[in-house]
Amino acid sequence: MIAVILAIVAYVFGLSWWQALHHSYYEPNDLWIPRAIDVVVAFWSFWVGSSIGSFLNVVAWRMPRGEGVNGRSYCPRCKNRLRARDNFPVFGWLALGGRCRTCRLPISPRYPIVEAAVGMSLTLVSIGQLYRLSLPGQPVHSHGGPLWAPIIDGPVLVILLFHVFAVAFAWAMGLVRLDRNPLPNRLVFTGLGTIVIAMLVFPMLMIVPWQNAATTAETWTGLSLYVNAGVRVLTSLAAAALIGRSLARAFCPSADPKADPLGKSTRRLIDVIAIVAVPSLLVGWQSVPAVTVIATLIAIPLRGIFRSPKRIGTDGLGAFALAMPIALTMQLIAWRWLLVQTWWPSGFNGGPWTILVWAAAILVVPVWLRDPEIKLPMPGPDSDLNQAEDEDEDDDDEDGNDELENEDGEPPDRRDQP
Repeated sequence: MIAVILAIVAYVFGLSWWQALHHSYYEPNDLWIPRAIDVVVAFWSFWVGSSIGSFLNVVAWRMPRGEGVNGRSYCPRCKNRLRARDNFPVFGWLALGGRCRTCRLPISPRYPIVEAAVGMSLTLVSIGQLYRLSLPGQPVHSHGGPLWAPIIDGPVLVILLFHVFAVAFAWAMGLVRLDRNPLPNRLVFTGLGTIVIAMLVFPMLMIVPWQNAATTAETWTGLSLYVNAGVRVLTSLAAAALIGRSLARAFCPSADPKADPLGKSTRRLIDVIAIVAVPSLLVGWQSVPAVTVIATLIAIPLRGIFRSPKRIGTDGLGAFALAMPIALTMQLIAWRWLLVQTWWPSGFNGGPWTILVWAAAILVVPVWLRDPEIKLPMPGPDSDLNQAEDEDEDDDDEDGNDELENEDGEPPDRRDQP
C-alpha cells in the first residue's frame, strides 16, 4: 500500500513538475488536477476491472460444474461465506494473508492473480479509449499538451462497455480452459450471442468495415449500416471457423465433426472456434490471423508457467485460451497504430498479401504449440463394446459438469480451486 501511495505522489507531482519544466506557460500546480484525474480514472478502471475478475473466478469454478453464479462467494474448503471486506479484489486476499478468516486454511493465490490480470487488462483498454488513444476513427484531442484529459460521451461509453464485456468474456473462456474443462454451452451462447446482437443493433461497434479498405465508415448511411454489420458478423464467424479448423492439428488432430460430432476432440474444436470468434468479431477477419498467431506465441511461456510435475497443469489449448484475451487487449490498445502499419493485416495499408502471410503462419502453429493426441486402446475380441460405448457417452457429456474429473479424466488440482 505504501508503494502505491508513493507511486501516486510521484506521478501527480513529479510528472507535473517535469511537464511544467518543458512548457514555460505552465506552472506545476496548474497540472496537479489533470494528473490527479488520471489517477482517479486509472484506479476506478482497475477497481471495476478487478471486480469483474473476481466474478470471473466464480464463473470459471462454478459453471463447468453446473452451479449457478449467483449468491455470495464462499471458502471452497469450509463453505463459509466471505465477508464483504474479505471479498475486496486483490487487497482482500492480501489483508487475510491468503487464508480463510474462518478455517484459516490457505486460499489459492489464483484469486488475486486473476483479479489483478483482468483488472490491468480492462484498465488499459479503458484508458486507451477514454483518452482516445487507441481506436481508429476516434477524433484526437484538439488541445493536446500536458492538459490531456479523458473525453467521455455516449458513443465512447457504449463502445467501451462493449469491448469490456468482450474482453471479460474472453478471459472467462481462458480461465475455464486453463483447468482443461470444456467450455459450458451457457457461457458460450450467452457471450457470443450478446456480442453478435450488440453489433447488429449498434453497427458503430464495428469500428472498421468488413471490406478490404474498399470503403470507410464515413460512407455507411441508413440501411447500409445494418447490412454491413450483418456481413461483418458473418465474415468474422467464417474466419473464426476457418482458423479454428487450421488450429485443429495443434489442439485436436482427431476432431471430425461429420464422423464423430459428439466426440471429445470435436468438442475441443468447437471450443477453439469459440475462443477465436471473440477477437474475430471485435477487430474483423482481416486482423484476427495476426492476433491468433500472437496468442499462440504468448501461450508458450504460459504453458511452462502452469505446468509442474507436482500438479496436473494445463495443456496447449488451455494456455492458448488464456493468452487470447492478452493478445486481444494488445490489439485494442494499439489498434490505431497497427492499422497504418504495412506489416499488420488490417486490410488498409498491408494489402491482401500481408493477410495471407499471417494466415499461412497459423498453419505452422503446431511447430511451437501442440497437444499430444490421446490414443485410446483398440478393443480386443473379448472386450465389452457396449460398456465402451456407455463410457464414451459419459465422457462426451455436452455439459462437461463432472465435479470430480476434467475432460482428460483427471481430478482437478484442489490447490487451485477458485
